Amino acid sequence: MSPVFLENQLDFFGGGERYAYRVARALLAQCDVTFVTFGPRQTETMVDGVRCVSVRASGADPENPVPSLGFFLRERFDVVHVYQFRSTVTSMLAILARLQRRPLVVSDVGGGGRSLMFRLRLYQLIRRFILISEFSRAILPPSVRARSAVVKGGIDLDQFGFDPRARKQQVLQVGRIMPHKGFNYLIEAAGSDIPVVIAGRVKDQDYFNHLKRLSEGKQVTFVLDPDDHAVVELYRSSAVTVAASVYRDAWGKTWPMSELLGLTLLESMAVGTPVVCTDVGGMPEYVVDGSTGFVVPPNEPSLMRTRVEELLRDPGLATTMGRAGHAHVQQYSWESVATRIAQEYGLVLRREKSDRVRTTTTP
Repeated sequence: MSPVFLENQLDFFGGGERYAYRVARALLAQCDVTFVTFGPRQTETMVDGVRCVSVRASGADPENPVPSLGFFLRERFDVVHVYQFRSTVTSMLAILARLQRRPLVVSDVGGGGRSLMFRLRLYQLIRRFILISEFSRAILPPSVRARSAVVKGGIDLDQFGFDPRARKQQVLQVGRIMPHKGFNYLIEAAGSDIPVVIAGRVKDQDYFNHLKRLSEGKQVTFVLDPDDHAVVELYRSSAVTVAASVYRDAWGKTWPMSELLGLTLLESMAVGTPVVCTDVGGMPEYVVDGSTGFVVPPNEPSLMRTRVEELLRDPGLATTMGRAGHAHVQQYSWESVATRIAQEYGLVLRREKSDRVRTTTTP
């Protein structure tokens, strides 16, 4: 079986991109895998044992490219698995997969943009949805929710191993620097007395400039474009990790699909650092409020500060929650995620075979 994995670009810092690639790697133990990204020209290479193909794409929006379909017409895959629901790529492949009589599986890790998916109700052509949270299933069109399963996780338990060392009195938030991540609320919550580290890649320069202005006179450090090793060390050295994401940002723009998963929370808990997250998207499904961390309302910096202060002032509580978080995320390894997804592939292929038999034997 050779499923193909699709993502807009080989950008492993974002949680969605990292998720798709790590699933592809873990699935090597179950089946042959081709991981497909998009770029200005077609290239092919091997990365960590995964066949990685960059398919030529065009379009003004790099987050929502228009792919060349030649590669998909030439190669035949048992399952095509895409990781964005609302995108041009998925819309085009929904039609192509139906014409080729190949099952299309969709996971939604966010992203994408304008497409014909809803206008033409192309989601009816999708054989199976594998979602990363109950929240992401809830925002599917009601008519296709019965064709969905939720597979939660994952986390590299070796890379993000438990660290018992004492933490610095600092608060960490990791993520792409965009308005819906709510970094501004963390800065406001911290005030001038709580050190904050913001680690990520700038995706919105105006928002980044806004954060720098908010940080004047405060103990805020920006770590831009950190590699994986640097991120792990920040988790291990910080007293608490915050995910301050919002549905409505500081300028009033709405983000209804904010945080379908919240991968940074799993990474932080894995190393033994407790978390504080907002009640947004799928994040509360992964954090046991009062046990592995705290869940607070979005856009409420005062309540966020209260919970952060609890953990900074009580190292014993932070240690207890950190150990509880480490134990909690053991169920979310990439291996367990890949096993569940492979089972879903098997279900899809059995149903596809059954449908073909009925079609060929019906007079």
